[in-house]
Amino acid sequence: MKKMRRGFALALASAMVLLTACGGSQGASGSAAPADTQATQAPEAGKDSAAAADTTAAAAGGDVIKIGCPQPLTGTNALVGDTTVKAAQLAVKQINEQGGLLGRQVELVVYDDQASPEEAVKIATKLIEVDKVDVVCGSLISSCVLASGQFFEEAKIPCIGTGLSSTWMKQGWEYVFRACPNAGMGMPALAEYMKNLGIDRIAIFQGQDDSSASGAEDMRNACKDAGIEVLTSETYVEGDTDYSGQIAKILNSNPQAVFTSTFSPTQAPFAKQLRQFGYEGLVFNKETLSIDNIKVAGDAGNGYCFMFPYVTYNSVDEIQDPMMKEFSQAYFDEYGAMPYHDCAYRAYDSMMVLKKAIEIAGATDGEAVKNAILTIKDFETLGGIQDFTKGDGEGMSLENFKPWIVWGGLQIDLNEWLKTDDWTAMKEQMGL
Repeated sequence: MKKMRRGFALALASAMVLLTACGGSQGASGSAAPADTQATQAPEAGKDSAAAADTTAAAAGGDVIKIGCPQPLTGTNALVGDTTVKAAQLAVKQINEQGGLLGRQVELVVYDDQASPEEAVKIATKLIEVDKVDVVCGSLISSCVLASGQFFEEAKIPCIGTGLSSTWMKQGWEYVFRACPNAGMGMPALAEYMKNLGIDRIAIFQGQDDSSASGAEDMRNACKDAGIEVLTSETYVEGDTDYSGQIAKILNSNPQAVFTSTFSPTQAPFAKQLRQFGYEGLVFNKETLSIDNIKVAGDAGNGYCFMFPYVTYNSVDEIQDPMMKEFSQAYFDEYGAMPYHDCAYRAYDSMMVLKKAIEIAGATDGEAVKNAILTIKDFETLGGIQDFTKGDGEGMSLENFKPWIVWGGLQIDLNEWLKTDDWTAMKEQMGL
């Protein structure tokens, strides 16, 4: 009966897509088309929600390997989604220029999931039933992965999600993986950092989406284990721009530090408003602050700390890691700008894992690719070494995470910063 219900749901979703979304263009190849012919801009808001964002021509002649790429390309996460798709397109271009996979060209099938779980289900059905993709990379929106994962699971199509929530990797799925950070992994280490700094009272500011909510819950659990009191947890609704009410409650609780678990577009305006209310202490964040958010936040971003494998950069010249430098140079050469957000790294790493798995499998059969992913170990990516042999679907582990702090417009090693006079002065401000 359970299979019948799932089958009916899949058929119903498929019918909905065919009735409401077939007018949209299908995804196409990010392969050898020149950069100036690639459609890298998100569709205008209000356009058909299932319309593909990538409109380049499919690989010429022969069979192709299709990789689905559902990402948010309209709404508050449009810029983040755009840089994610661009990184995936770059990966496809590089793969095809090197001869493709298994002697076949690779085609990226891109759709706008609008950060909507309902839309994610429609798109998953279209990718499975209409586009007949071989594998999937996305979405960066964890609630969308949570909603669509069961469909890819039942279709036996390997999917590497690019969201950070710990929730969707707890579903027991065999065909859903992650090659980027599980933000929940870093929360115990972050809580221990707080405790070692003498912090035993914090306040939390969080969003209501799955990634933000799970990140906040992971931090509350980590604080409980570390003996840190969570004084208050204040929430916001996506699209809000005035956080004064929540900030007033946070500061009235008299915390020694603040933890934030939010979508990227919220980070800079919240930082500014928090500082305007007079808070001058450390702010711990569930993920990295993108370089763009650091620029927008200005001095208000100073003192933001996080435990994460990735940071973003102003220029290629800043980068020391050879692999990150090579990727960033290729991205800049292709698009004329540095990656807007670390989601670009997440997508690129995920594409490289899919490439590796297909090469190992020697086929695009879903079960073969799934089994191949489970053999990947000691595989170097932008975020560090991937190891899927643990069997939990996670490529990264806590060893990939590093402590960072934003200071002077840069993201620097937190351990080194704690040796400076700036930390000595801030400790007094925080009453430590």
